[in-house]
Amino acid sequence: MPKQHFLDLFFNPESIAIVGASRNPTSFNFNLVGNLVKLGFSGRIYPVNPSADEILGLRAYADLRGIEGDVDLVVSSVPAAMTLDVVKQCIEKKPKMVVLVTGGFSEIGEQGGKAQDEIAQLFRQGGIRVVGPNTLSPINSSNNLVISFHPVEKLRQGGVAFIFQSGMYEFRLNWLLFDFHLGISKLIDFGNKMDVNEVDALEYLAMDPDTKVIAMHLEVMKGDGKKFMQLLTETSKRKPIVILKSGCTEAGARASASHTGSMIEGSDAVFDTVLRQAGVVRARTVEDFFYFAKSFEFLPLPRGNRIVIASYSGGEGVVATDICQREGFSMARLGQEAIDKAEVVFPTWEIPLNPFDLGVCVQFHQVGEIYDILLEAILGDRGVDCLASQLVPIPSSSVAERLYGSFLAAKEKGKPIVLWRPVMDRVVNTLYEELVERLELIHIPVYPSAARAIQALSVVYRYKIMQEGAD
Repeated sequence: MPKQHFLDLFFNPESIAIVGASRNPTSFNFNLVGNLVKLGFSGRIYPVNPSADEILGLRAYADLRGIEGDVDLVVSSVPAAMTLDVVKQCIEKKPKMVVLVTGGFSEIGEQGGKAQDEIAQLFRQGGIRVVGPNTLSPINSSNNLVISFHPVEKLRQGGVAFIFQSGMYEFRLNWLLFDFHLGISKLIDFGNKMDVNEVDALEYLAMDPDTKVIAMHLEVMKGDGKKFMQLLTETSKRKPIVILKSGCTEAGARASASHTGSMIEGSDAVFDTVLRQAGVVRARTVEDFFYFAKSFEFLPLPRGNRIVIASYSGGEGVVATDICQREGFSMARLGQEAIDKAEVVFPTWEIPLNPFDLGVCVQFHQVGEIYDILLEAILGDRGVDCLASQLVPIPSSSVAERLYGSFLAAKEKGKPIVLWRPVMDRVVNTLYEELVERLELIHIPVYPSAARAIQALSVVYRYKIMQEGAD
């Protein structure tokens, strides 16, 4: 990463001071230092608490002025009434970056807005860049930097970078990393956008070699709109971008104003059109936002839209076929060679190969054998671009191991594979859940439903079409 971008020190500080650090394990502020210590953050950590001599084995300081060395990043989590004093200490200490965690500024009304403006002016005069207030960040998985109120057991490295305007990620962080099995490269949350905004973050992440996918949540634009759209257009040619724009309705705009202190301006329809022209994928719900990001992280772009469906129930296969058509897919027509290979696991009568009925075959053949042969036959066919299959219940550990091997080999063919569960919730079966986790760790995603699985394929296919149209 080029060192000239000012956000590099935000994500890669050599030293960080936590103002408001707590010794109380039940306090949210305890985890601001606790996560850095536990995860092994590679830089120096300076807890600041005038009532403590040490916190988690680290020397504690009464204020920023008492810290002997330079400080690259200050994270302040003291009450709003005490923030101005911290700001004045920052002006003296001259850190490169500051994060103001505390709320109680422009989002609460005119008085809070005036206090925020006063603080912003002081930082501008001092030449210090600021993220927040009313925020939590940053996260950088490459150096175990995580600013979070919740304890994080481990950071899972990956290619997705998240940009948020509010703390929408905070209580979902462990879910993202462990239940959702998503790796993160970097994460930034702006809060009220006193200074640093979406243009700065997009500019930085567009250059970041660790970031392969950018997922952005916006409530209000604060940066240069023309530059933002230019960056979106240029960056989306190299990296998929997913945007969730909230506050699109009149009621949502009012809610956004009370949350971050800013009203959204402009037509949502125009914004939607501009995103399409820029080659950006738009998410309409929080669920879509995370699932779309996962789709781009896990799946290669399909060559085309020819899909094969395999389901545990023939009826569900028909439903999935309808979904495919609505999502822009065509049902692949397999060649005779593929049909001949697959017939080995057919029942005693002839059945269609697309959609394929796994359930009837399980009555006559072993689950492991069926997937072995089916994956080889289907993904080896030149007329198939992608596969969506239900992952049937697992009867034994040996079958789980065989299935894992089959999908690992199938992945090497370079065609996107998506799976979905037999029920729309976690299966009460340790073997099944362990297999799901192993598959997702090799980027074969397992979704709660056929609709969600096929939509995942549709998102990456539509992105491919947008890129081809832009060329």
